Amino acid sequence: MTEYTVSRLAKEAGISINVVRDYVLRGLIQPTRRTVSGYGLYDESALSRLRFVRASYECGIGLDKLGQLCQAIDAGNRLDTMRCIEHLHVHIKQRQRQRALTIVEAQLVEVAEHASEQGCGDMLSKWFEANLTHDG
Repeated sequence: MTEYTVSRLAKEAGISINVVRDYVLRGLIQPTRRTVSGYGLYDESALSRLRFVRASYECGIGLDKLGQLCQAIDAGNRLDTMRCIEHLHVHIKQRQRQRALTIVEAQLVEVAEHASEQGCGDMLSKWFEANLTHDG
């Protein structure tokens, strides 16, 4: 079994030692054991969780929500874990809608610019055919 110190865990995850320490203090990750000197040692599971937490955080999920999820998982509380997952799923869907609306807004600005330059006529239908027939 591979064991990681905080510094090695940080290096493997591509984040700073201070971020790892913050996550430990928040209860997002926990050492699997401690050395005689009191230093925490972490396993592959902690590294996986660290990567998940960091990626989730970078996508806009708050550390408080991630903390609730990690606490529920660590406590073995299936009901709370499922509630947290559902809440995060709703949050993700809302963020996706926000991104989609931002794209639509930018496209509407472009349509408005074209309309003011060329007049409306059938320009809108041509523009929508050209710009909105992608996978989005």
